[in-house]
Amino acid sequence: MSLIARIFSTNQKVSVQPAPVSTGRPLVSEVIDIDILKTLIPIRSIGDEELNAFAADNKSEVFPAGSVLFESGEQDDSVLYLLQGTVRMETDCGTSYLVDAHSAKARFPLSSGRQHGATAYAQGDVSVLRVSNRVMALNERPRQTDSLLKTLQQADIPDEVHNLRLFESYCQHLAHDKIKIPMLPDVAVKLRKAIAQDLPIDRLVDIVQLDASIASKLIQVANCPLFLAKGRVSNCRDAIIRLGLNATRNLVISLSIKHLINCKHKEIRQRLKDLWQQSAHLSCLSFVLAAETKQVNPEEALLAGLIADIGLIPFLQFVDNFPKELYEPEDVDKISPYVKGPSGRYLLAKWDFPNELAAIPDVSENWYHDQGERLQLADIVILSRLHRYIGTPKMAELPAINSVPACGKLEDGTLSPEHSLNVLHQAKDKIRETLTILGS
Repeated sequence: MSLIARIFSTNQKVSVQPAPVSTGRPLVSEVIDIDILKTLIPIRSIGDEELNAFAADNKSEVFPAGSVLFESGEQDDSVLYLLQGTVRMETDCGTSYLVDAHSAKARFPLSSGRQHGATAYAQGDVSVLRVSNRVMALNERPRQTDSLLKTLQQADIPDEVHNLRLFESYCQHLAHDKIKIPMLPDVAVKLRKAIAQDLPIDRLVDIVQLDASIASKLIQVANCPLFLAKGRVSNCRDAIIRLGLNATRNLVISLSIKHLINCKHKEIRQRLKDLWQQSAHLSCLSFVLAAETKQVNPEEALLAGLIADIGLIPFLQFVDNFPKELYEPEDVDKISPYVKGPSGRYLLAKWDFPNELAAIPDVSENWYHDQGERLQLADIVILSRLHRYIGTPKMAELPAINSVPACGKLEDGTLSPEHSLNVLHQAKDKIRETLTILGS
């Protein structure tokens, strides 16, 4: 039996005790259907061997109406999935929402487990599945750049995508290091090296001014409300002093990314334009949320948001040179969600980005990514992605913000949709102006 299978087989020993409930122990335990496990996010991606071991050694729990499955702020070493019935989730700020077993939200855990962000009440008899955090952590097994093909082959990818010629060809090129990698402009590379060597600021100014368009944009950003500046700056030197060296480095890299490649086909150019706009928006949200939490450097978060989907750049460049008769336009949409993470990690490794930033593309849509108790850049980007969907139909298909691990790491313990919308509403003018600068 594999190590992973043994972890699953011993899971019941550490998680059979139910969370505190108002009516005592579960009414009954039920056998788990393996097909149900294959619909639950993120454990469905762990592998058939492990899922079969888990189904054989664990059972679901049925609780009566009125039971309190867990309480807000409570620490736990497991998460609960809702299999049958309806649960009412109440947040500390007084809002509530329902999760029905037949809804898309039931594919996600009711709470992250590390610290519950809401109190869960059974509306009627409910059936829940308890999963140890050790099992959830299997989703975080490290993946190295030299095993990209294996990663993509083992990922939870539909057969209709696996069988596409475009997908197969791209994966082979990626795995064998044959993807054409766009190079960062000289100004970005030289500036990063100069800052690392602790060169004087006048030398940094000379480097930035090698690219007049970037120097001009840097001055614009330094004057935008996002940085809460007092008074305007009119030259590159003052802009660098105001922003600081790390922010300047990140912004120069960010502003360089937009101009990395040229495409032959109009439809690919439009996709890249849309990608940039979406990335710029995510970048601004990441900056605002990082500034709000005061736990992560906002300038680092700005770059983290901008590179979250950067893996689509080499993929779209590959598509631009792929024979058009061998794929349909909709194939690009089908493939993109599955390749952008590994491709982004591959690209940023080639650019020698720090590990924390290089990992962003691969985890930024893994809602249950959890690499420790400290709030990290990846957590900010994950929260920012969820924020983008608040108030939209898309949110019905995603976990509630207070149910993801990233939210549990916030110092105040809560980040309700209402509070989030208020924060973003207050910053909307700052975001709009920054998007204008980044997007032009």
